[in-house]
Amino acid sequence: MPTYKAVIAYDGSAFSGFALQKDKRFKSVLSALKEGFARVGIRSDIIGAGRTDKGVHATRQVICFQSKHFLSPQTQDIESLRLLLNAKLYPHIMVRSLHIVDEDFHPRFDALWRAYRFLLSPNRPSPFISPYVTYEKIGDRILFANALQAFVGQHNFILFKKNGSHTKNCVRTIFVCRHYTHKNVDVVYVRGSGFLRAQVRLMVGAALACSRGELSIYALKEQIESKKQHYTYPLSPNGLYLCGVGYGQ
Repeated sequence: MPTYKAVIAYDGSAFSGFALQKDKRFKSVLSALKEGFARVGIRSDIIGAGRTDKGVHATRQVICFQSKHFLSPQTQDIESLRLLLNAKLYPHIMVRSLHIVDEDFHPRFDALWRAYRFLLSPNRPSPFISPYVTYEKIGDRILFANALQAFVGQHNFILFKKNGSHTKNCVRTIFVCRHYTHKNVDVVYVRGSGFLRAQVRLMVGAALACSRGELSIYALKEQIESKKQHYTYPLSPNGLYLCGVGYGQ
C-alpha cells in the first residue's frame, strides 16, 4: 500500500491544537483530517511532524498516511487525490502538495529541523485579523535582536516550556533566530532541531521583555542556561505559524 507524504496548511484558530483531544467537544486538526480522509475511504493512521498548540497555524506542516485508492504513481492520479482531499477538508485545512514516499518515512523522526514564523503587529488589529497576528510592540530593536541571538545554539530549554509538559529531554538546538519587517508587520523566524510545548512563544516573549527593559540580557541568559527562571508568560498563539519541516540535506 503506497505511503503518501503531504504538506498541509491549516487555520489554527479553528482547532484546539493538532493532536487528538480527550474531550470530543474540542476539535483538533488531526480529528478533522481523519474525518475528511474517511469521507474518501482513507482510514489509515495519520502521523504529523509536530504537534502545534491550540490557536497555532501552519503553512507547511508535514503528515504521512497510506492509501490503496490511487495505486498508480502517475502525477495526475496523485493530483486527483489531492484535489479530492481538499474538497473534503475545506475551509480550514488545505493539502498543498502530495507525493508517494518510501514506506518507512516518518514525518516526525526523520525531520532534521522545524521552523516557525511569529507575526507581531505594533498596531491593534481588527477582529478579522487578530487571530492571525499577535499584538505586541518591540521596544529597542537592537536589544530585541541581541536577545533573539542569545537563543542560538544547543541549550536545555527546560525553563522555556509550558507547565504541565512532561518532556523528559529538553535539550534542543536553535539554528536561526532572527527578526525582520514585512509590510509593517514584525516577523520573528526561528529554526531548530525541535521545540517544546510553548517554547517559541516563551522565547519571543522573553526577547520582547528584554527590548522593553522589563528583563535584562543577563537574566535572559541565566534562564537559557537553566540557572533561574525570570520570564514565565507565553505570548498569544495568534500569529504563530509552523512554516517548514526539513528532511535530508
